[in-house]
Amino acid sequence: MTYLKFISKAFQRSIAYKLEYYTGLMNAFLYIFIFTSVWQTVAKESPGSLGTWSGETLVSYAILSTLIKVSFGRNEALLTNKIKTGDIVYDILKPYNFVMMYFADSFGVSLFQLFARAIPLLIFSLLFFGIIPSVTTVSLLQFIPVYIMSFVLFILFGFMISSLAFFFTEVFSFMILYSALVTLMSGSVIPLNLFPEYLVNIISWSPFPYLYYYPTTVLIGTPIQMSYGELLLRYALELMIVGSITFTVYFSGKRKLEFAGG
Repeated sequence: MTYLKFISKAFQRSIAYKLEYYTGLMNAFLYIFIFTSVWQTVAKESPGSLGTWSGETLVSYAILSTLIKVSFGRNEALLTNKIKTGDIVYDILKPYNFVMMYFADSFGVSLFQLFARAIPLLIFSLLFFGIIPSVTTVSLLQFIPVYIMSFVLFILFGFMISSLAFFFTEVFSFMILYSALVTLMSGSVIPLNLFPEYLVNIISWSPFPYLYYYPTTVLIGTPIQMSYGELLLRYALELMIVGSITFTVYFSGKRKLEFAGG
């Protein structure tokens, strides 16, 4: 019940800032509009550059990958601000697990993003662009566990970068680096199947395409470089690696904080 309260409070907090909500909604729509316009032009002018994908498939990918990205609520400031102000000390002493509280709060923010931004944007995109993604029942059922694991991976990344605030006075540069890597390798801007094959093989072993590229390709039912079972195993491997690094950074910083505080 304690963590359900954190989820509820995070959801209500997201509702409170209406200007931020409408601004974020407009930004997401502009992303969708820009990406779909670009890919429609590419499909018309250079259809041979799309590989095995059609222009309609690429536009569907652009819409759905943006919606998946929108549905993930960023929450890095929660831990970073607590470390900067020193409030993290009081949170650690309270009768709940701070890591679980962070995940519950992030889940509440993402629930708001899903229902208040992603779903309305999906409906609006279907009406505005007139493109119905080729989502089947099978692809939807396969998408759900992949989406959940990609969400957990996203939260782990945010928690890891936030935990660096134990060691550095400013983590903004790390956020910029993370955003650049996500933009380049996650498939949120350019689908990985448009990259050279050797580069795809390298990037597929990094954790970034498991954020947006693989969930979107599974949802629209396009072929990927591996079977669905192998994809799930790779997700488990990426979660273990990123999770191990994340909690090593956090607990090392926590011990440093407790030592410095006596």
